[in-house]
Amino acid sequence: MRSLISVLLVAVSAGAFAADFRLDPGATVSDGTLKVEPRVEGPAGASVRYEIRTTREGAAGTSNSSQSGNARLGDDGAAKLASTSISVSPRDRYRVQVRVLDGNRVVAEEEVRYPN
Repeated sequence: MRSLISVLLVAVSAGAFAADFRLDPGATVSDGTLKVEPRVEGPAGASVRYEIRTTREGAAGTSNSSQSGNARLGDDGAAKLASTSISVSPRDRYRVQVRVLDGNRVVAEEEVRYPN
């Protein structure tokens, strides 16, 4: 019985931990440039891994970019992730996907598409 309670507490704690993360993909377009500057918030001192994927489709074809890395949230519970920028035209379609992982578990994920 005691081990069952321990397992349940670990499962509840893991679920609460994931719910504590918030992600802003930080995607903006200005003067023909798509800037991606994601920011994650969560428990102070947490270590996470992140993946950023950017796809642009336009008259010149399709381009894909991906970045990944590790981040540690500061004392304020926030961290900036890697940033990237790509040229876009008004007729381009693009998609930005940002995932934050704790181990192999996704704790936050956001996607931006244009046009919607």
